[in-house]
Amino acid sequence: MSLNIKKKHLVHCTQAALFTIALASCGGGDGSDTTTKPPIETPPAVDTTPNNYNFVDQTNLANSIEVISNEITVSGINSNTTISITGGEYSINDGAYTSAAGTVSNNQKVRVKALSSATSATTVNAVLTIGGVSGTFSITTAEAVVVIPPSGIQVDINFDTKHSVGGIETFDRQKFITIHSSPSENDWGENDGQSRNAPNEDPDLMVNFVTDNDVYFGRVTGSISWALRNVNEDPTKTGFVDEASATKAGGNFRWTYANSTAKKHVDARLPQIKARALDMIQGAQQHPYWPEGTNINALTGNAWSFSQTNTQAEPLGTATGHFISQYLSKFFKNNDTDTWETKPKYFEVMNEPLYDLTTVRNPNDANYVTPLAAFKFHNTIKAEVRKVAENNDIQVGGYTVAFPDFDKDNFQRWEDRDKLFIDTSGAEMDFYSIHLYDFPCLGNTEKYRSGSNMEATMDMMENYSRIAIGEMKPYVISEYGAASHCERSLGWTPKKDTLVMRATNKMLMSFLERPDVIAKTIPFIVVKAEWGRTTQNGVSIPYGPRLMVQKFERTGVTTETEWVYSDIALFYNLWAEVNGTRVDTWSSDLDIQVDAYVDGDDAYIILNNLEFDEADVNLNAFGIDTANISAVNIKHLKTDNWTSSLEESNTSSLPDSVTLDGEGTMIIKVTYNTDITVNQTSEETKYYSSDFKQAITANTAITFDINDVVVGSNGEAVLRLGIGRDHGKSLTPTVRVNTTEVTVPVDFRGYDQETGAVNPGRDNYFGVIEIPVALTALQEDNTVTIQFSDSGGFVSTAALQVFNSSQALTRTK
Repeated sequence: MSLNIKKKHLVHCTQAALFTIALASCGGGDGSDTTTKPPIETPPAVDTTPNNYNFVDQTNLANSIEVISNEITVSGINSNTTISITGGEYSINDGAYTSAAGTVSNNQKVRVKALSSATSATTVNAVLTIGGVSGTFSITTAEAVVVIPPSGIQVDINFDTKHSVGGIETFDRQKFITIHSSPSENDWGENDGQSRNAPNEDPDLMVNFVTDNDVYFGRVTGSISWALRNVNEDPTKTGFVDEASATKAGGNFRWTYANSTAKKHVDARLPQIKARALDMIQGAQQHPYWPEGTNINALTGNAWSFSQTNTQAEPLGTATGHFISQYLSKFFKNNDTDTWETKPKYFEVMNEPLYDLTTVRNPNDANYVTPLAAFKFHNTIKAEVRKVAENNDIQVGGYTVAFPDFDKDNFQRWEDRDKLFIDTSGAEMDFYSIHLYDFPCLGNTEKYRSGSNMEATMDMMENYSRIAIGEMKPYVISEYGAASHCERSLGWTPKKDTLVMRATNKMLMSFLERPDVIAKTIPFIVVKAEWGRTTQNGVSIPYGPRLMVQKFERTGVTTETEWVYSDIALFYNLWAEVNGTRVDTWSSDLDIQVDAYVDGDDAYIILNNLEFDEADVNLNAFGIDTANISAVNIKHLKTDNWTSSLEESNTSSLPDSVTLDGEGTMIIKVTYNTDITVNQTSEETKYYSSDFKQAITANTAITFDINDVVVGSNGEAVLRLGIGRDHGKSLTPTVRVNTTEVTVPVDFRGYDQETGAVNPGRDNYFGVIEIPVALTALQEDNTVTIQFSDSGGFVSTAALQVFNSSQALTRTK
């Protein structure tokens, strides 16, 4: 710091003192008094040069921040004087800061403000000049600190921070831990412990399975067909069910359920079992419910079929809907005092209709069904069900799409089917029903939907539904998992079970991120499925995937016929205890899915690996005193040579790191000495753009507006871009959120969709790219600008996930 020091010169003035002497005369002479006059003072000279002043230098500062100096007091002047600054701004008496020249008076107080350098270890000088005297305020940034990022994959768990998604904050086992079965299904076994051709090794199979693993029942599609075979055609109205016949058949069905001594009915009536079947799904198949002349065998033995009339007064499907309304209202309990079977909560109009009615049929044939006709059929069924007051508590939905390949034929499949369904039936349906499957071995390809593809699929449905009808109808995901075509003709194999469990865990982790828009999810895991056996080359092949297999399928000993658990039971063993309030988690790698829940003095950390190779994961615990952890139990679902096992270990502390098997899942139960305190919050909201599905043209900006966003002072945000393009096209566009350019990651969830672990992948890329965005870049109304360097494909959706938290979230980066 340099300082100009003013030297004051003292002027010494000598004045003569005058003395007045009074003289007295003798002899009475006349005299006079003489009074001395004060001297005339000389006014002081004008002084505009202040005393010296000092600013305190500041060092070790952050880059690019405003720094305010200490306060100095102007002194030593007797008149206003000039003030100016270079390299900063000044403030007089705590007024507004300015860089313009001005004037200052004696005893006024002055501060200086300057911006630190954007470069480390650099000094910036702000020079203030008052009346020709200068003072320098020096500010120096800190030396650059080389931060070595932590090695490996980091997973953070903030145990004290509740994570709610659209207001949902707890783990709902009834929604997520389910089996594709009902409590009265024959496959659980009859009253003698037999099931068709062999006994269950566990005579209390159903009760023990669902209570030991805390599992809920999910879906059946066969009961309605049994009911249809037991009713007659209305003799006065061709193609319609006779209502009196339906009343009688329904009464017999209800009586049998309430009074039968068969074990399946006795067990189904147990309170702990009934409580697990309160939101069942039922649905119809294409045949004979699609009206095209398919025969129905009634009690009388006379063949009949549903009316194919299609008029304004009787739209196609009216007769089908009439029967469904009779079935739902007359075969189940209608009030809390009835002892009959609880009616289903959800009814799917038809299971996977377009595959059989549209995809595999020739458009030139008379039996070809257009998607529009199938969707109008859905509306007709819903209207018929609602005509019966007892059915008002049943939700009707569809279209139970088998293959939601929205990007097929450059998104023409979306236009012709799924968009058309929302446009035609979205407002009428109570829920959207979809099926999601990985195809890990389809021919010589690996076509996985889990990971980024599933995210893009669900984002597209949610976004367009909000645009088209103003809301997102809840999802019922009534089947999900893996279709293992390479194992299909082999009967039961450990590999088949492994492929199913891998897909089920991957998808379940994604579903858990959307609890606010999901009503029910059911992995396609059936009990025994003897009804689904097929014969190939003279060999009987069981249906699958199955919870139960016969012991000889495992051992090869033909005399061991008892029904025992398949490896798929390991999925339920793994998830058996998870419960509680969701807490904040974060992974530095999108391929490591993470979730966590706190339930009293227990916490559950769930890790899943989307990659094919094992991964080392570092665990970072925050918001909890790790010294007060009393026990840790680790369950690791892993694979060796295509055989799955549940490896279990115990320790007294949370490990610093774990090794997660390729496509493996791990659940770590942490037991604390007292209830874990969860007193912070992170509230997640997803905002979708009002724009949708925009074509990509090279070097041409695409814009999406995302408005009405609530941005807090703490938290995080993620921009989700759905992108569908041919392989080889860029997946890293230039992206701006408002005026801020954001960094687009080169990685995304799961595999690259082009190449699998061994075989080629999907025909093209369709997935979500997840881009972190600082909250400071967001505002209430936002414009996202996207520009690619090459042409082709579409940006299907743009959405913002915003996490507003009560405190800054700890992240190990």
